[in-house]
Amino acid sequence: MRWVVIAIVAYVCIVLEALFFRAGLLAIRIDGQWIRPDLLLILGLFLALHLESHEVFVVGWCFGLASDLVSVAGRLGVGALLFCLVLYLISLLRKGVFGTRVLAQFLLCLGAVFLVHGVWYVATRYFEAAPLRIGPSAEQAALEALYSAFLAPYLFWLFAMLQGPLRLPVGAPE
Repeated sequence: MRWVVIAIVAYVCIVLEALFFRAGLLAIRIDGQWIRPDLLLILGLFLALHLESHEVFVVGWCFGLASDLVSVAGRLGVGALLFCLVLYLISLLRKGVFGTRVLAQFLLCLGAVFLVHGVWYVATRYFEAAPLRIGPSAEQAALEALYSAFLAPYLFWLFAMLQGPLRLPVGAPE
């Protein structure tokens, strides 16, 4: 039953992202680039702090694949691999992270979104045989990471309200 609720919450995140951020309603335009948060990755980060590592691996792969499917560019599977690896790494290193602290949530989201989006942008340009342009890709990834990180504490609080239906333990597993 837990997986059904996680799938429903992930679906709601994808729909909200598509309705409000992809359409440009809440997206921010900076230097001709649309900056959008990654709600699905924020949910994945929340789950990475609460689920077992092998469960986080599956969640990361599924969330990344869903992100690839709704993406307008890129190769299928790149996002899945990136989500999977980053969330799994965070689940392995979570003992030193205080997931209830706002600063920790901000920094965790900032680093994870920057890493996933930065590598995804470079990989997408590489697979399209386009010039790599690492500077603009890093700039867009940094701005999206910053936008996501500002929303992360609020979303973590909202997801924490769903800990009962998600059947998540109050603390991170040992």
